[in-house]
Amino acid sequence: MLTLVRAGLAAALIAFAILPATAQDAKVKDFQLSRLDEAAVKLEAQIKSDAGKVTKPAAQLRKDADAAFQKNDFRAGMVVLGQLVAVAPDDGANWLRLARSIRQIKPRDDKEKAFLLDRAATSAYIGYLRGKDRTVEADSLTVLGDTLADQRQWRPALDAMRIALEARESAELRG
Repeated sequence: MLTLVRAGLAAALIAFAILPATAQDAKVKDFQLSRLDEAAVKLEAQIKSDAGKVTKPAAQLRKDADAAFQKNDFRAGMVVLGQLVAVAPDDGANWLRLARSIRQIKPRDDKEKAFLLDRAATSAYIGYLRGKDRTVEADSLTVLGDTLADQRQWRPALDAMRIALEARESAELRG
């Protein structure tokens, strides 16, 4: 009987030691869209291919992007931010910034508009997935929700906005 109690206690201790680690590893985000999961893989590969071998450090790329945005050259800023996410792909804030810059570009025609909206939505989604804090996650979901609404994908847009609002309450988002 005593052996059975010891074995049960040992099993419980092992379970408590392992459970927190696996629970953190298995953290799943609240917003998931399979179409965007597939698009994220393709976009990241495309951006890495387009960027080629980037020789500048991330800090210099941020400065170059800022300089392009000060000149209101959003297309050049998008290219520089593409290089930045190729260098630092795990930084959700970089993806969010890329999505915001893409949204600033004035499309030349309907085909380019659809392309830019798709790229902005995917970039914002990646920013959300890789965001390390609630602010980046909420801001990424806000950009994603706005972009999905522009694409007339109402249900996913509303879901993204609802989760963003739960993550970070703001009067602007509530409106």
